[in-house]
Amino acid sequence: MPMTPPRNKLLSGLGGGGPVAVDSPLADLSSNLRPYNASSPHKGGAVGGLKGSSKLGGGGARLNSTLSRKDLVLPTAPNSSELHHGCIKQDWQGSEKFVRPKSSASISRGDRYIPNRESSRSSGSSGQQHLLEDTTVGSISNHGNGENSDSNIAANIAAANSTSIEMEGLAQDLEEACNIETGQRILSFSAAPPTSSAGPDVRSRYAVTKPKSNLPSSLLSSGKRKIPTNPERTLDAPNMIDDFYYNLLDWSSGNNLAVALTNNLYLWNGNTGEATCLLDTYSQSERIGGGGIITGVSWDKDGNYVSVGLEGGFVQIWDVETQQRLRVLKPSSEGGADNVTVNSVTWAPDGTLNAGFQSGLIREYDVRERDATVRNLEKAHSGPVCGLQWRSDSALLASGGNDNVVKVWDRRTCVPKMRKENHQAAVKALAWCPHNNSILATGGGTSDRKIHFWNTTQNTRTQTIETESQITSLHWAPHYREIASTHGISSTEGTKGMINVWSHPSCTKVYEIEAHEKRVLHASLSPDGEILASVSDDEELKLWKIFEKPIEISKAGGKGQGLGTGSGMVGGSGSKGAGGISTSRTLR
Repeated sequence: MPMTPPRNKLLSGLGGGGPVAVDSPLADLSSNLRPYNASSPHKGGAVGGLKGSSKLGGGGARLNSTLSRKDLVLPTAPNSSELHHGCIKQDWQGSEKFVRPKSSASISRGDRYIPNRESSRSSGSSGQQHLLEDTTVGSISNHGNGENSDSNIAANIAAANSTSIEMEGLAQDLEEACNIETGQRILSFSAAPPTSSAGPDVRSRYAVTKPKSNLPSSLLSSGKRKIPTNPERTLDAPNMIDDFYYNLLDWSSGNNLAVALTNNLYLWNGNTGEATCLLDTYSQSERIGGGGIITGVSWDKDGNYVSVGLEGGFVQIWDVETQQRLRVLKPSSEGGADNVTVNSVTWAPDGTLNAGFQSGLIREYDVRERDATVRNLEKAHSGPVCGLQWRSDSALLASGGNDNVVKVWDRRTCVPKMRKENHQAAVKALAWCPHNNSILATGGGTSDRKIHFWNTTQNTRTQTIETESQITSLHWAPHYREIASTHGISSTEGTKGMINVWSHPSCTKVYEIEAHEKRVLHASLSPDGEILASVSDDEELKLWKIFEKPIEISKAGGKGQGLGTGSGMVGGSGSKGAGGISTSRTLR
């Protein structure tokens, strides 16, 4: 164990008082470095006398140095010159703060506008009299100490005094410049409007600028949305099957409109206006999958292939460019739930194909495989499946049936993710919201006449719209927070086939169009999202421009796709009796 150093050391007295014994170098130095009393022979050199001493640097600076271990043995009391050079250091922070000495210039410097208070205090009453006598107009006097004044300030004062300020006539010049009278109030809460004599320049300052709108002028009318009540084009569609459960109209991303008329499938090119007949099931009845009427039509994501559902349970896949049939998906040979009419077919964005049967079966195909059947949803609905719609990310499939039930299926399971029984009639109209993938809109039949909006993530209903007629299809607007509904049989007598536009989420009606003489059976939206095609059992197919793009979107997207200027749809021999589309009323 190390030995403790000797505790008694001699510390020279600070005032010649002899050695002082301390217990430790770190002992309380305040008791050792005592200030000298008045009788001490070294008043100026005492530590206590350093406070406020003028001998430490001309400003009364305080001693603020530290005491190290090597300085613990101090010499005899230093004189004032030694203290001035900071030979003694202390290791504690004094209770009083360090005060920076004031320079003589800062003490004696005067203010340009406020007299020097130091001189006024010293002069007493004479200083006040001096301020009273200094009444010179337009001059600035220097009342500071002449000996300590800054040369730059003095020069500025001299330059200001040398500039003459003309005060006479200033009020009259101001009155003429402002065109006002001296006694008139300038600030008033009821200022008079500019007169006609003031000129158009003054009036333009008070003109209200109308805000620019993102909507084209054709869509604005007195603050309300205006949608053309006349179709862009009207085409004849003879022999259209009057069946609510079929899906016979679809518009591809390549701007080809496919419409099924009994046993024929026609393609109308929206860019050129040309029409062709892709297939005729009667003339191909000898082929596998031939014969029967067409009950469902759907395009793939890229618009290269079209799937055709038939009443015998067959599904054909056609290449539009080569006009060749690529594949036939056959029902089972032993019969069963797949040997009935295919009411609806739909493609997922990832290439999966689904078919909904009259028996309530939903079958899923992967057409790249030899055994194309991937999944069978047995008894997905207790009634005919009349509506199928994939979400844009190919994750969820919505289905509606004649059992008044809406279901949402995850492709990874055979159990529905969501099941809702709020509708009171068959559910054919299904539409996923492009602005929110969680929102699904569904429409009911004649006994229901309601549009429900569902949050499929939370499995809850968010809004409901009460309509007055059967809902046959729903279509979201890609450029607006709106949804269009087409209607069939109405509860009100004399009501024709309607197209209604609703805002979302307020669910208020934006506009309505009397589209057809009879109920609207099917509808499809163009790839640019502007034109809605509707077909009715009045054997007319009409194109409505209800979602015209805003100006900014139109400029950014370029010309885009539109309607062609050709002669219209032409099929077969061109006669209505042959099942073709007549050209007699192509344009109106």
